[in-house]
Formats: sequence, C-alpha cells, structure tokens
Amino acid sequence: MAVIASVAMDLVRDKEANKAKMTKFIEEAAEKNVDLILFPELALGGLPEKPMFVFSPEDAFYQHDVAELVPEGDSTQYFIDLAKKHDMYIAWGMTEQSHENWDMIYNALVLVGPEGFVGKYRKVHLPLTERIMMYSGEGDYPVFDTRIGKIGLMICFDKAYPEVARTLALKGADVLLCPTAWPSIEPNEDDNDYKAGNVFSFARALENMCFFVDSCVSGPFEMGHSRIIGPNPMQICASTSFEEGMAVADVDIHGEIKKARLASMAGSDLLKDRKPATYGELVKANRRNPISGDIGQFE
Repeated sequence: MAVIASVAMDLVRDKEANKAKMTKFIEEAAEKNVDLILFPELALGGLPEKPMFVFSPEDAFYQHDVAELVPEGDSTQYFIDLAKKHDMYIAWGMTEQSHENWDMIYNALVLVGPEGFVGKYRKVHLPLTERIMMYSGEGDYPVFDTRIGKIGLMICFDKAYPEVARTLALKGADVLLCPTAWPSIEPNEDDNDYKAGNVFSFARALENMCFFVDSCVSGPFEMGHSRIIGPNPMQICASTSFEEGMAVADVDIHGEIKKARLASMAGSDLLKDRKPATYGELVKANRRNPISGDIGQFE
C-alpha cells in the first residue's frame, strides 16, 4: 500500500511564496503519512501572466529569472531536505536552467525522495508560446525505481500524445506523474466532465492499466481537479475540486494494476495484447513529421 497526494494550487509570480505554500502542503501530507506528493506544472516559479496564445517578452524574462540548476540548485536541495525529514517522495514543476548554455531553459519535473535526488524530466511537447520561451526536452521519458513502485515522469501537454505514457508503461512504470496547468475556459462543476484535459488523463491510465497522478494549477481559468486515477476504467481514487486543495488516496498500486490487467476488461491486458510489429507507420518520417530526408519526397 502507498499513500499518494496530488495538489491543486494557486500560483503567484513569487518563488519564495510558492515554496512556502508547497512546504505547508508537504507538512500537511506528512501528517497523513503520505509517501508521494505531486505539485503542478511550474509550481515553483509560477506561470506566465499572459494567456498561452499571447507571447510576452516579460513572461520570457521572468522564466529565465526563476530558472535554477537541477539538482544542485537551492530549491532542489531544499526539497531534498524536506523529503528526508518527512520520509516522502516530492515531485514538482519548475523552470530548469541548462548546465551547458546560459540562455537555454526547460519546463522540468523534479523528483526527490528520502534517498535524495531521484531524477528529473524535461517537457517534450511544448504548446503555443511555450515553445518560444523554452526548449524541448530530449525525449528520454525516464522511469525511476522507488520503494512504492516504478515512477514515470511527464508534463501537461505530453499527455495529449499517447506515445509518451505508453513508452513509460513499457519501461515498467506503475505510476505516471503528470503536473499540469491545463486551462478550463468554461468550468463544469461535474468532476467527471469530458473536457480534453480530463479525457486524456483517464485515457492514459486506462490504455496503460497503471496509475495516473494529475496535479493541476487552480485559480482563474485553470482546471484544478488534481486527481489520483487508478488503472481500472474511470477509477478516481481521489480528486480535488476547482479550488486549491490536496487529494489523498491510500492505494494498493500493484494490486490494482494486477486487477486491471487480469480482470477489468474480461482478461484483456492492453500492454500484453499489443501487436507492435504492425505499428511501423508510427515511426516513419512523413509529410507531417519529416524526421529525416527531404520534405519534397512527401509532396
């Protein structure tokens, strides 16, 4: 059994204020014997002020200002100390400074634990103006061994691409962590409303028959509804509302995954029953994605 927490959090453009709020959530989680807590995308430094479809140089400058090296940066070391103190895994979104080039920053997810720095992931799929401000990650899609199981890392828009979660699942991930800042233009009070952000989360959990932890920014125009989703169809283990808060669930990670893969779909294991030899088209260069070669060959 493992106790997992997912935080919906209002963010400000003040790193120390966000860090202080995150610390309070961690202390609250420790009182509930939480083993793993996830915070939203860019939780440490805060989000751009302008909507995603409007580029703002000021927002770009700000993201550079709050960027830190990982793992040697002050904030990572701070959360390592908290993870050791509370015997807990802590994962959060932040802007990472490149080690090699001062002018390169990444949208990163960092994972630390009682043993110290566990690992990090740089977001690959960057939407709208985010691709102007930041660089895309390398696409390593990492999975880390922890005492509660194998944890795979992804970020927000990555969940719109099933290949990301599938890669993590094939690497053995039991739990997928996905911090987000997915906007909700027209909020629906139904916790299970079928907006794209929700559909992607449930789909990634179901098609890979593993846990999916979705931690979203709350506040104006943000979805909230940070959730712990199980591997069985529409299995909500815990969820927040639109408002700031923390969802906590005590789950049997391997037990629920076993149930999903052996019984939830009449014995159809969606990983085992794949036929990858028939999926060659997925990795071919084509007109939409000319990975190599001359674009003219696709005209």
